[in-house]
Amino acid sequence: MITAVETTSGSIAENKKLLGLVEQHERHTHCQTKVVVGDHKYGTTENYVACHAKGLVTHLGDAKAKAAKPKGIFPESQFKYQPQADTFLCPASKPLRRRRYIKRQQVWEYAADKGVCAQCALRQQCPRSKTGRTLSRHEQAEVLEQCRAQAYSPAAKRDRGRRQYLLEGSFADAANNHGFKRSRWRRLWRQQIQDYLIAAIQNIRILLSRTVRRPVASAVLTLGKAVWVQLASLAWLFSRPDARWLAW
Repeated sequence: MITAVETTSGSIAENKKLLGLVEQHERHTHCQTKVVVGDHKYGTTENYVACHAKGLVTHLGDAKAKAAKPKGIFPESQFKYQPQADTFLCPASKPLRRRRYIKRQQVWEYAADKGVCAQCALRQQCPRSKTGRTLSRHEQAEVLEQCRAQAYSPAAKRDRGRRQYLLEGSFADAANNHGFKRSRWRRLWRQQIQDYLIAAIQNIRILLSRTVRRPVASAVLTLGKAVWVQLASLAWLFSRPDARWLAW
């Protein structure tokens, strides 16, 4: 069942709306979310930290694992963090010390002492920049480690596999049968109406397939409850001051 719908412009990344969808789901269903499942696009540092703050278990794919890695260069995993000294130890056993804090990314930057990288025997396997190798460590690195451990658990892999055919199948059904890839009207609020209608139709079809053997009155009552969320959302859209009624 579709319990949350979010429509955005193309300039907004879908992973930015994760917590908004969670809050929308809880508001519509009156159920508390316990586990969040998503592909690697949603497994960002920002989402991991935000989900942990809300007490959510993160079964999100790891975006960092999907990032392109240059060949022939030591990966970050080869640099061991030393918590007592708050330094990283490089493959050549040289320390990278804390240098500065980057507020926008909420990370501390670590770098080797001046001239160390230039004289290193393993120089060819590290970046060739004049300043040498630098690493970043998030200020909530322990939280990220915990979230990524959840993301790589067997339960998380099972959930993402289940999501693959449930969610992607729903998207394909919306595109193939309900015009999900084409916008019928201009402006974002009109596109929101189209998306709510598509979701309502999909929910009705799902409920019809499960209530066909029940008495008609029971089936109608179940369907009425199912579409209430979508109808309430549509009513909210039309009640906005900037709303304009459509000519259907």
